[in-house]
Amino acid sequence: MSIVTLSMLVLLSIALIVLLTSVTKLNAFASLFIVALLLAMITLPDKDVVQVLKEGFGSTMASIGFLIIFGAIIAVVLEKTGGAISIANYILSKTGQGKAASAMGITGFVVGLPIFCDSGYIIVIRGIL
Repeated sequence: MSIVTLSMLVLLSIALIVLLTSVTKLNAFASLFIVALLLAMITLPDKDVVQVLKEGFGSTMASIGFLIIFGAIIAVVLEKTGGAISIANYILSKTGQGKAASAMGITGFVVGLPIFCDSGYIIVIRGIL
């Protein structure tokens, strides 16, 4: 494939990820997985798709799989117990309503310390919305 074709496929893939997550409200992980699978099926021979998925996902899970699982468990506990919202409310009470954006950043940092920062932000944003 030419560089122009590959560039167009990458741009279309990014647009599809944005569409799936924003319009259809599909989970970000599912959107990324679906688009990656479609892109692999378009650009690779059929027999290589499964091998690439196995090697890529397998190596990721081998290196950081348990860390992701434990981070997800902590995130669910913080979400279900209301811990993340309590932390956000406390920091917001100390900073004031005028600095809500700063309070959000600090809360994301504090909640993201034991887990991945993006998971912390997702938990806090769900509570605020």
